[in-house]
Amino acid sequence: MMRFVPIIIFIIVCYFIFRYLMKMLKEMKFQRNESSGYQGQEYANTEEGYRQVLGVAAGDSPSDIRKKYKELLAKYHPDKVQHLGIEFQEMAEKKTKLIMEAYEFFRKKYNL
Repeated sequence: MMRFVPIIIFIIVCYFIFRYLMKMLKEMKFQRNESSGYQGQEYANTEEGYRQVLGVAAGDSPSDIRKKYKELLAKYHPDKVQHLGIEFQEMAEKKTKLIMEAYEFFRKKYNL
């Protein structure tokens, strides 16, 4: 029985490593989809496009929009990725500008 303990531990460790890698792959796919999807011309300067940028639904309140804006700005601010290199800084800068543009649209619409 004792000789199976290392094998069981190995299997458990492999399971958690597998889960971690799958989570990372999903995040990478999500980020890739984010950068190529709704940010294109088909949603440019539309309310639906701005809602997708901020990740808010049509029925969300102005306070929900403001909260989501602050969350996204904290997540994608260029200063957060300063240590990762110029490519990430440029990507974060583009994303931040898009987030700010979307929030500005709703700020004017709802007098936030």
